[in-house]
Amino acid sequence: MEDLLAELPSPTTGLGATEARLLELIASGHNRTDQLFRPGALKTRVFDPWELGALLEGLAFGPTPAIAGLDGKLATLDPDNGRGRNAAFRRSRLSLTEFGRGILEGREDFLRRNPIRRWWGGTLLTNERLWRWDAQRRSLVAP
Repeated sequence: MEDLLAELPSPTTGLGATEARLLELIASGHNRTDQLFRPGALKTRVFDPWELGALLEGLAFGPTPAIAGLDGKLATLDPDNGRGRNAAFRRSRLSLTEFGRGILEGREDFLRRNPIRRWWGGTLLTNERLWRWDAQRRSLVAP
């Protein structure tokens, strides 16, 4: 249950545990998606590889991206085009933006500059109705 709660946005960074781990790995030089999608690389257990791709796209294609270098064709490819999407992910060479570095340093909140519309456990998370998880206090933070 705690793994699932950890995927709610943090009160500090606005990212769930897997999104934060993606940024940490990219910051440490893991700039290829095959490194990020390798089983066990993220040390999180909630999302499958296809969902990881959607998380990366959310970090890269919002109004204020946290990562750069994700192939722009992903934004227009049909979600069911597995071969095309896989090729686009493999072509990508990722890096953090200045905003992404600010998130990792705790100076920025991803969701103050980017929208969220994601289902989590039967609850639609939006910027207007955003539940967060405070891992240090082990408590939910109401919108």
